[in-house]
Order: sequence, then structure tokens, then C-alpha cells
Amino acid sequence: MTPDQVADLAAGGESELVEFKRSTAEVDTGARGVCAMLNQRGGRVLFGVAKDGRVLGQDVGENTIERIAQRLRDIEPPAFPSIDRVPMGGGKEVIVVTVSRGQSAPYTYRHRPYRRVGSTNEVLSQAAFNNLLIEKLHAEQRWENERAANWTAGLFHAVAEVVESKGRKE
Repeated sequence: MTPDQVADLAAGGESELVEFKRSTAEVDTGARGVCAMLNQRGGRVLFGVAKDGRVLGQDVGENTIERIAQRLRDIEPPAFPSIDRVPMGGGKEVIVVTVSRGQSAPYTYRHRPYRRVGSTNEVLSQAAFNNLLIEKLHAEQRWENERAANWTAGLFHAVAEVVESKGRKE
């Protein structure tokens, strides 16, 4: 990501797909946002951008990225967002955490499920959590979703005729 792309995202404001954090001091709520985005359509969390869209940048120390990664490990099931450092000049950087919609939803952060609604992160209701679980179960390969090998419509009709003829004799 380039500084111009960061500026464009910042100018567009927060949304369902974009969240701003002034600095990594807000890493906990940033990780919550990543979890919420995993349960929705994906998105980006930008550290070093004020809520009003001003690009502030921040000093990035040797442990800054590790601290973000550590908090992201509190997301279950494991997710692997990309973390990019974008130099903004004057020794400041914006850190951009990017995720796609998670393939293993529902995701939780510190044992609580979240979803992104507009520019906010909300705790998922029990019904919404259950719906995501049902979607996940239907998407997985199960025996009832598999194609029946060596089974044809002709064989089905032959079996149905046998069953039907037995019913008429009794």
C-alpha cells in the first residue's frame, strides 16, 4: 500500500470496510475490528489515522508489529491478516491490517463474536452467531452433499417399481 492509497482511504472516512485507530495504543479495539470484519465482508484497520480521517502516522518500534500480531492471535479460529507498514514521511508510519471475509466464520476475539455494522463493531447476537455456524456447517463437505457414485435415475426408478409392486400384492 502506498501513502496515496492511505490518504484516499482516510479521506473516505470510516465504514463497514475501514476502521481508524490513532495509534497501536488502541490495538485491542483494532483487533476487535479485525474480528468483526472477518465475520462480515473483510476490510482494513489503519493505525495512525484519527477518527476524523487525519493521517497522523506513528512511530513504529521494533516490537510494534509483534504486539499487533500477538493481539490478533486472540482471534479464534486462527486468522492470518496481512500487516503492512506504510511510511508517511517525517519518520512516521501507518500500519494497515487487511483481512478478507473469513472462510471459517464465526470468529471470536477473546471469546466474544463481533460483526461490523457501518463504522461500528457490535457483539453478535446469539441468533446471528448460530446463523453463521449453520452457514459454516452447510458449506463443509458432508456425506449427504456428496454425489452418489454409481447411482442413476434408472436404478432409482427400478427400485421404486419393486417397492410399489410389493405394496400392491399385500
